[in-house]
Amino acid sequence: MHILKLIHKPTSVHVTKLARENCRKAYGDDYACLMLEAVRNIAPEAKKKPTSLFQRIINKFRPTKELTFNVSSNENKDFFVNSNLKIGSYNFVSEPKPFNIAETLNTIKGYKAAVENAKDDVLKQLGDFNKMRRDFNRAMFRN
Repeated sequence: MHILKLIHKPTSVHVTKLARENCRKAYGDDYACLMLEAVRNIAPEAKKKPTSLFQRIINKFRPTKELTFNVSSNENKDFFVNSNLKIGSYNFVSEPKPFNIAETLNTIKGYKAAVENAKDDVLKQLGDFNKMRRDFNRAMFRN
């Protein structure tokens, strides 16, 4: 059995331009800066990159696993977070989960709950995909 080794890229958070503008218009520059920094700092710090040339060449050909969180907004100044899990050539995207950005200044519990819901949605999609692929492989070998 072949074990597939993945490169785990660090989790990143992207904030859309409209979300930044809506936050500035609603709360001012100072509070908007604090809120957006609280939103961006939910992801853990990046790990150290490989330093040897041989390790970097091997990592170019390995499939990668990358989880990103996107913070977006609409014209009504509602804020949403969705997650995107990319494994190799497969891409799993969750539905946008609403959260209250005003709470992020005092506590980020609402944002963390929305992030966890988005992450669980993506992991459920990945589990369903693996189950479908496993059942398809079993059906092919039976016939």
